[in-house]
Amino acid sequence: MHSFELLEHTADAAIRARGDTLAELLVACAEGMLSILVEGGETGEEIAAEVALGADDAEELVHAWLRELLFRFSAEGFLARRFEVEADATHVRALCHGERFDPGRHHGGTEIKAVTYHGFKVERTPDGWAAEVLFDV
Repeated sequence: MHSFELLEHTADAAIRARGDTLAELLVACAEGMLSILVEGGETGEEIAAEVALGADDAEELVHAWLRELLFRFSAEGFLARRFEVEADATHVRALCHGERFDPGRHHGGTEIKAVTYHGFKVERTPDGWAAEVLFDV
């Protein structure tokens, strides 16, 4: 099972995410970030986008995953809704289902400029995986 929560922050936006597996953590982080970018409206699944990334460790993998999804949202307007993710500590392969952002249907949330390293943390816990992410808004 995966989940995320928005954290209070004075100037930026932050999430805490959890997952039983690293794949679930990646999904929770993505859902948390997307909930900041878009505050409402139903998202369809007309488009599928593949993502394949590698990194030196799980922490860098989560960071790279979020940067990639943010890039696709910012550059292409791709708004993911559902994720099929396979991951190990250094690789992720995902099929992301979603659609193009439509300001007539999707309520704009907060623009995210970057996924920061400030306070960034990914750790394996006795209950699975956990992450804290701060976004520059």
